[in-house]
Amino acid sequence: MPDGPLPKIAALGLIMAGLGLVGMTAGDLPGIAEQLAAPRWLMGILGGVIFGSGWQAGHDTRTGMPVRRAPQWVELIAFGAVGIVLAKLSDLTRAEPGTGPALQSGIAVNSAARVLFGIGIGIIIGWVAYEGSRSRRAGH
Repeated sequence: MPDGPLPKIAALGLIMAGLGLVGMTAGDLPGIAEQLAAPRWLMGILGGVIFGSGWQAGHDTRTGMPVRRAPQWVELIAFGAVGIVLAKLSDLTRAEPGTGPALQSGIAVNSAARVLFGIGIGIIIGWVAYEGSRSRRAGH
């Protein structure tokens, strides 16, 4: 693993995966969340925290950026709270808010979010594989 900040591409992967997870709360829940009976708010928290982690990693304080005003964990709580709010707003993507069948707009948002999540996870896995192979070549 690198000693410095997370590379921008890995941070982007986290941001994309987090946005995708929050977006998947729209319409009908995707397969695994539905099978596990995961509540939408939990997907919102996870998506918000993953997004926040990527956001924080992409804004390294050693590059001359202003010093943080709040600890990182406080920021992650705020991102998680925003994720809950967005997941709750996803009720509007169903005919009867929260319980009815998915509207076409909800299906579209959910489908786009699945693609975004998949690309983000792919970037993260690719970065981890690259770092692992680089460490192996260096003999660590």
